[in-house]
Amino acid sequence: MDPIFRKIVVPIDGSDASINAAKRAIQLAKNLQAKMIVVHVINNFEIKKYVEVSHDEEEVVKRELQEYGFKYLEHVKDLARRSEVSAEIVLVEGIPAEKIIETAKKENADLIVIGSSGGTGYRKRILGSTTDRVIRWSGDIPVLVY
Repeated sequence: MDPIFRKIVVPIDGSDASINAAKRAIQLAKNLQAKMIVVHVINNFEIKKYVEVSHDEEEVVKRELQEYGFKYLEHVKDLARRSEVSAEIVLVEGIPAEKIIETAKKENADLIVIGSSGGTGYRKRILGSTTDRVIRWSGDIPVLVY
């Protein structure tokens, strides 16, 4: 019998919740011999917010956010590699929930594994709402919230 999940999308934002969800997704992928697609979304709203606060140029802020994003992605890819799980990384820019679902559909994913929330305070509310939106907008792609 074929495994029910062959491709798992795992959104990463650098928070403990997303890293813990990724670790669980790695275990699941290993058990099912599934492939992982690890995605980090640079939120357009965050870019504008940082530009206003830092007064840096938008391109400088984007570059810094990309560096952090790749750092998170490479960390999870390395964890997957150590567990002998195939993982691709994807860095995109836009509205997080929309880009997570768009990536899952583009990759023909069978499952999305996402942390329940990330960060603390204001950041936690934003990312918690991303998880909520992914659940509500995912259509026929199951979502596992860790």
